[in-house]
Amino acid sequence: GKGHHDIGICNSSVEENIIMRPLSEEDGKQLDTMIVHRLDRDTSGVLLLARNDDALKQLHNDFKNKARVKKTYVALVCGHWTGQSSRSCVARDEGEIDLPLVRDIERPPFMRVAIAETEEIQQKLLEQQQSHNLNAEETKRNSRFLRMVGKGAKSSLTTYRILSYEYLDDQNIDNDGNLSIRRLPVTRLELRPITGRTHQLRVHCAAMGHPIVGDSIYGFRGEGAPHGGLSSSSEEISSDAINLQQNIYNLWLKRHTKQSESVDAKEECMLCLHAQQLNVFHPYTNVPMSFSSRSPF
Repeated sequence: GKGHHDIGICNSSVEENIIMRPLSEEDGKQLDTMIVHRLDRDTSGVLLLARNDDALKQLHNDFKNKARVKKTYVALVCGHWTGQSSRSCVARDEGEIDLPLVRDIERPPFMRVAIAETEEIQQKLLEQQQSHNLNAEETKRNSRFLRMVGKGAKSSLTTYRILSYEYLDDQNIDNDGNLSIRRLPVTRLELRPITGRTHQLRVHCAAMGHPIVGDSIYGFRGEGAPHGGLSSSSEEISSDAINLQQNIYNLWLKRHTKQSESVDAKEECMLCLHAQQLNVFHPYTNVPMSFSSRSPF
Protein backbone atom coordinates (compact mmCIF):
# COMPACT_ATOMS: atom_id res chain seq x y z
CA GLY A 1 0.00 0.00 0.00
CA LYS A 2 0.94 3.67 -0.20
CA GLY A 3 2.72 5.42 2.65
CA HIS A 4 4.40 4.37 5.86
CA HIS A 5 2.58 4.32 9.17
CA ASP A 6 3.17 3.13 12.73
CA ILE A 7 2.25 -0.51 13.18
CA GLY A 8 0.96 -1.95 16.43
CA ILE A 9 0.90 -5.64 17.30
CA CYS A 10 -1.02 -7.50 19.97
CA ASN A 11 -0.34 -11.14 20.81
CA SER A 12 -0.01 -13.41 23.81
CA SER A 13 3.75 -13.99 23.81
CA VAL A 14 6.69 -11.63 23.79
CA GLU A 15 8.65 -14.25 21.89
CA GLU A 16 6.31 -13.89 18.94
CA ASN A 17 7.51 -10.30 18.47
CA ILE A 18 10.53 -11.73 16.68
CA ILE A 19 8.42 -11.53 13.52
CA MET A 20 8.48 -7.75 13.88
CA ARG A 21 12.28 -7.46 13.74
CA PRO A 22 13.67 -5.26 10.92
CA LEU A 23 14.05 -6.86 7.52
CA SER A 24 17.58 -7.88 6.61
CA GLU A 25 19.21 -6.92 3.31
CA GLU A 26 18.58 -10.45 2.05
CA ASP A 27 14.91 -10.20 3.05
CA GLY A 28 14.63 -6.97 1.10
CA LYS A 29 15.73 -8.70 -2.10
CA GLN A 30 12.90 -11.23 -1.79
CA LEU A 31 10.02 -8.95 -0.83
CA ASP A 32 7.88 -9.91 -3.83
CA THR A 33 8.07 -13.61 -3.03
CA MET A 34 7.30 -13.01 0.67
CA ILE A 35 4.01 -11.13 0.28
CA VAL A 36 1.09 -13.07 1.74
CA HIS A 37 -1.65 -10.79 0.36
CA ARG A 38 -1.78 -7.54 -1.57
CA LEU A 39 -3.35 -4.11 -1.22
CA ASP A 40 -4.43 -1.83 -4.05
CA ARG A 41 -1.54 0.43 -5.05
CA ASP A 42 -3.24 3.49 -3.54
CA THR A 43 -4.45 1.79 -0.34
CA SER A 44 -2.42 2.41 2.81
CA GLY A 45 -2.14 0.25 5.91
CA VAL A 46 -1.16 -3.21 7.12
CA LEU A 47 0.54 -5.58 4.69
CA LEU A 48 1.67 -9.05 5.81
CA LEU A 49 4.87 -10.74 4.60
CA ALA A 50 6.21 -14.21 5.44
CA ARG A 51 9.82 -14.88 6.38
CA ASN A 52 10.14 -18.32 4.79
CA ASP A 53 8.36 -20.69 2.42
CA ASP A 54 6.71 -22.79 5.14
CA ALA A 55 5.19 -19.72 6.79
CA LEU A 56 4.09 -18.39 3.40
CA LYS A 57 2.33 -21.64 2.52
CA GLN A 58 0.49 -21.80 5.85
CA LEU A 59 -0.56 -18.15 5.70
CA HIS A 60 -1.77 -18.54 2.12
CA ASN A 61 -3.95 -21.45 3.26
CA ASP A 62 -5.27 -19.36 6.14
CA PHE A 63 -6.24 -16.52 3.81
CA LYS A 64 -8.40 -18.96 1.86
CA ASN A 65 -10.24 -19.80 5.08
CA LYS A 66 -12.51 -16.89 6.07
CA ALA A 67 -12.59 -18.08 9.68
CA ARG A 68 -8.81 -17.76 10.04
CA VAL A 69 -8.30 -14.21 8.79
CA LYS A 70 -10.14 -11.00 9.60
CA LYS A 71 -9.44 -7.80 7.64
CA THR A 72 -10.75 -4.43 8.76
CA TYR A 73 -10.51 -1.24 6.68
CA VAL A 74 -11.52 2.34 7.36
CA ALA A 75 -12.72 4.57 4.53
CA LEU A 76 -13.93 8.13 4.06
CA VAL A 77 -16.76 8.23 1.50
CA CYS A 78 -18.60 11.05 -0.25
CA GLY A 79 -21.87 12.15 1.35
CA HIS A 80 -23.65 11.01 4.47
CA TRP A 81 -24.16 7.27 4.05
CA THR A 82 -27.80 6.23 3.86
CA GLY A 83 -27.34 2.51 3.35
CA GLN A 84 -29.91 2.50 0.57
CA SER A 85 -29.55 0.81 -2.81
CA SER A 86 -31.98 -0.52 -5.36
CA ARG A 87 -30.07 -3.81 -5.33
CA SER A 88 -29.25 -4.18 -1.64
CA CYS A 89 -31.48 -3.87 1.44
CA VAL A 90 -29.26 -3.01 4.39
CA ALA A 91 -29.57 -1.46 7.83
CA ARG A 92 -28.75 2.20 8.33
CA ASP A 93 -25.87 2.08 10.82
CA GLU A 94 -24.40 -1.26 9.79
CA GLY A 95 -25.13 -3.99 7.31
CA GLU A 96 -23.99 -5.88 4.23
CA ILE A 97 -23.36 -5.02 0.61
CA ASP A 98 -23.97 -8.17 -1.39
CA LEU A 99 -23.33 -7.32 -5.04
CA PRO A 100 -21.55 -9.66 -7.50
CA LEU A 101 -18.52 -8.24 -9.29
CA VAL A 102 -17.13 -8.89 -12.75
CA ARG A 103 -14.26 -7.60 -14.87
CA ASP A 104 -15.49 -4.60 -16.85
CA ILE A 105 -15.12 -5.77 -20.43
CA GLU A 106 -15.54 -2.22 -21.77
CA ARG A 107 -13.00 -0.75 -19.31
CA PRO A 108 -10.44 -3.47 -18.58
CA PRO A 109 -8.77 -4.08 -16.19
CA PHE A 110 -11.32 -2.34 -13.93
CA MET A 111 -14.21 -4.02 -12.12
CA ARG A 112 -17.95 -3.34 -11.96
CA VAL A 113 -21.14 -4.71 -10.46
CA ALA A 114 -22.49 -7.54 -12.60
CA ILE A 115 -26.03 -7.04 -13.90
CA ALA A 116 -27.98 -8.85 -16.61
CA GLU A 117 -27.07 -6.22 -19.20
CA THR A 118 -23.32 -6.53 -18.59
CA GLU A 119 -23.50 -10.31 -18.79
CA GLU A 120 -25.12 -10.09 -22.24
CA ILE A 121 -22.59 -7.52 -23.50
CA GLN A 122 -19.71 -9.59 -22.19
CA GLN A 123 -20.92 -12.73 -23.94
CA LYS A 124 -21.37 -10.93 -27.29
CA LEU A 125 -17.92 -9.32 -27.14
CA LEU A 126 -16.29 -12.62 -26.25
CA GLU A 127 -17.97 -14.31 -29.18
CA GLN A 128 -16.78 -11.54 -31.52
CA GLN A 129 -13.21 -11.78 -30.23
CA GLN A 130 -13.15 -15.56 -30.67
CA SER A 131 -14.55 -15.40 -34.23
CA HIS A 132 -11.87 -13.06 -35.67
CA ASN A 133 -9.09 -14.38 -37.90
CA LEU A 134 -5.95 -13.18 -36.15
CA ASN A 135 -2.22 -13.52 -36.73
CA ALA A 136 0.06 -15.06 -34.09
CA GLU A 137 0.76 -11.81 -32.21
CA GLU A 138 -2.89 -10.75 -32.28
CA THR A 139 -3.91 -14.22 -31.11
CA LYS A 140 -1.52 -13.92 -28.17
CA ARG A 141 -2.93 -10.53 -27.18
CA ASN A 142 -6.48 -11.79 -27.71
CA SER A 143 -5.91 -14.80 -25.47
CA ARG A 144 -4.69 -12.52 -22.66
CA PHE A 145 -7.79 -10.38 -23.10
CA LEU A 146 -10.08 -13.42 -23.04
CA ARG A 147 -8.43 -14.78 -19.90
CA MET A 148 -8.87 -11.43 -18.16
CA VAL A 149 -12.51 -10.75 -19.03
CA GLY A 150 -13.76 -14.25 -19.77
CA LYS A 151 -14.44 -15.14 -16.15
CA GLY A 152 -18.02 -14.72 -15.08
CA ALA A 153 -19.40 -12.73 -12.18
CA LYS A 154 -18.26 -13.68 -8.68
CA SER A 155 -20.23 -13.26 -5.49
CA SER A 156 -18.83 -10.40 -3.42
CA LEU A 157 -19.78 -9.54 0.14
CA THR A 158 -18.74 -6.58 2.27
CA THR A 159 -19.95 -5.66 5.75
CA TYR A 160 -19.94 -2.04 6.84
CA ARG A 161 -20.42 -0.01 10.01
CA ILE A 162 -20.83 3.76 10.21
CA LEU A 163 -18.19 5.26 12.50
CA SER A 164 -19.08 8.92 12.16
CA TYR A 165 -20.70 11.56 9.98
CA GLU A 166 -18.16 14.31 9.23
CA TYR A 167 -17.59 17.36 7.04
CA LEU A 168 -14.72 18.61 4.90
CA ASP A 169 -14.43 22.39 5.12
CA ASP A 170 -13.86 24.05 1.76
CA GLN A 171 -12.59 27.56 2.50
CA ASN A 172 -12.56 30.22 -0.22
CA ILE A 173 -11.70 33.93 -0.25
CA ASP A 174 -13.41 36.13 -2.81
CA ASN A 175 -11.93 39.16 -4.61
CA ASP A 176 -13.00 41.43 -1.75
CA GLY A 177 -11.17 39.33 0.82
CA ASN A 178 -14.32 37.79 2.31
CA LEU A 179 -13.97 34.25 3.64
CA SER A 180 -16.64 31.69 2.89
CA ILE A 181 -16.74 28.10 4.14
CA ARG A 182 -18.64 25.35 2.38
CA ARG A 183 -19.16 22.18 4.45
CA LEU A 184 -19.02 19.01 2.35
CA PRO A 185 -20.56 15.93 4.01
CA VAL A 186 -18.53 12.71 4.22
CA THR A 187 -18.90 9.48 6.21
CA ARG A 188 -16.22 7.48 7.99
CA LEU A 189 -16.89 3.76 7.56
CA GLU A 190 -15.48 0.54 8.92
CA LEU A 191 -15.42 -2.00 6.06
CA ARG A 192 -14.76 -5.71 6.21
CA PRO A 193 -14.39 -7.65 2.95
CA ILE A 194 -15.78 -11.16 3.49
CA THR A 195 -14.71 -12.06 -0.04
CA GLY A 196 -11.53 -10.71 -1.59
CA ARG A 197 -12.31 -9.50 -5.10
CA THR A 198 -10.20 -6.91 -6.93
CA HIS A 199 -11.25 -3.36 -5.96
CA GLN A 200 -14.18 -4.84 -4.03
CA LEU A 201 -14.49 -2.12 -1.39
CA ARG A 202 -14.09 0.67 -3.93
CA VAL A 203 -16.74 -0.68 -6.31
CA HIS A 204 -19.18 -1.56 -3.53
CA CYS A 205 -18.99 1.95 -2.05
CA ALA A 206 -19.42 3.53 -5.49
CA ALA A 207 -22.40 1.27 -6.22
CA MET A 208 -24.07 2.43 -3.00
CA GLY A 209 -23.78 6.01 -4.26
CA HIS A 210 -20.91 6.95 -1.93
CA PRO A 211 -17.55 6.57 -3.73
CA ILE A 212 -14.44 6.70 -1.58
CA VAL A 213 -12.88 10.15 -1.32
CA GLY A 214 -9.87 10.41 -3.64
CA ASP A 215 -10.85 7.40 -5.78
CA SER A 216 -9.54 8.24 -9.25
CA ILE A 217 -11.10 5.12 -10.79
CA TYR A 218 -14.59 4.72 -9.35
CA GLY A 219 -15.16 8.27 -8.08
CA PHE A 220 -15.87 11.55 -9.84
CA ARG A 221 -14.22 11.73 -13.31
CA GLY A 222 -12.94 8.21 -12.77
CA GLU A 223 -12.14 5.78 -15.55
CA GLY A 224 -14.41 3.06 -14.15
CA ALA A 225 -18.12 2.55 -14.78
CA PRO A 226 -20.44 5.18 -13.24
CA HIS A 227 -22.00 4.13 -9.93
CA GLY A 228 -19.73 1.07 -9.83
CA GLY A 229 -21.61 -0.28 -12.84
CA LEU A 230 -24.86 -0.67 -10.88
CA SER A 231 -26.50 1.94 -13.12
CA SER A 232 -26.26 1.66 -16.89
CA SER A 233 -25.38 5.35 -17.23
CA SER A 234 -24.30 8.34 -15.16
CA GLU A 235 -27.69 9.96 -15.93
CA GLU A 236 -29.30 7.69 -13.31
CA ILE A 237 -27.23 9.32 -10.55
CA SER A 238 -28.82 12.42 -9.00
CA SER A 239 -27.39 15.80 -9.91
CA ASP A 240 -26.96 16.63 -6.20
CA ALA A 241 -24.79 13.56 -5.71
CA ILE A 242 -22.71 14.42 -8.79
CA ASN A 243 -22.24 18.00 -7.62
CA LEU A 244 -21.16 16.87 -4.16
CA GLN A 245 -18.66 14.39 -5.59
CA GLN A 246 -17.29 17.11 -7.89
CA ASN A 247 -16.90 19.56 -5.00
CA ILE A 248 -15.11 16.97 -2.86
CA TYR A 249 -12.92 16.01 -5.82
CA ASN A 250 -11.95 19.65 -6.42
CA LEU A 251 -11.22 20.23 -2.72
CA TRP A 252 -9.13 17.08 -2.42
CA LEU A 253 -7.23 17.94 -5.58
CA LYS A 254 -6.62 21.48 -4.33
CA ARG A 255 -5.27 20.25 -1.00
CA HIS A 256 -2.90 17.81 -2.60
CA THR A 257 -1.75 20.27 -5.24
CA LYS A 258 -0.46 22.44 -2.41
CA GLN A 259 1.32 19.50 -0.84
CA SER A 260 2.88 18.21 -4.05
CA GLU A 261 4.03 20.89 -6.50
CA SER A 262 6.45 18.74 -8.51
CA VAL A 263 4.16 15.74 -9.05
CA ASP A 264 0.92 15.34 -10.97
CA ALA A 265 -1.66 16.15 -8.29
CA LYS A 266 -4.24 13.75 -9.70
CA GLU A 267 -1.82 10.85 -9.37
CA GLU A 268 -0.91 11.89 -5.84
CA CYS A 269 -4.45 12.53 -4.63
CA MET A 270 -4.84 10.39 -1.49
CA LEU A 271 -7.31 7.52 -1.67
CA CYS A 272 -9.10 7.49 1.68
CA LEU A 273 -9.01 3.73 2.11
CA HIS A 274 -6.79 2.27 4.83
CA ALA A 275 -6.14 -1.32 5.93
CA GLN A 276 -6.50 -0.61 9.63
CA GLN A 277 -6.33 -4.04 11.23
CA LEU A 278 -5.40 -7.60 10.30
CA ASN A 279 -6.12 -10.58 12.55
CA VAL A 280 -4.31 -13.83 11.76
CA PHE A 281 -2.89 -16.89 13.48
CA HIS A 282 0.85 -17.43 13.83
CA PRO A 283 1.89 -19.95 11.15
CA TYR A 284 3.86 -22.13 13.62
CA THR A 285 2.35 -21.66 17.10
CA ASN A 286 -1.25 -20.94 16.03
CA VAL A 287 -1.28 -18.02 18.47
CA PRO A 288 -3.86 -15.37 17.45
CA MET A 289 -2.19 -12.14 16.37
CA SER A 290 -3.54 -8.69 15.58
CA PHE A 291 -1.70 -6.02 13.57
CA SER A 292 -3.02 -2.47 13.42
CA SER A 293 -2.12 0.80 11.73
CA ARG A 294 -3.53 4.29 12.36
CA SER A 295 -5.38 5.89 9.46
CA PRO A 296 -3.56 8.84 7.82
CA PHE A 297 -6.84 10.67 7.11
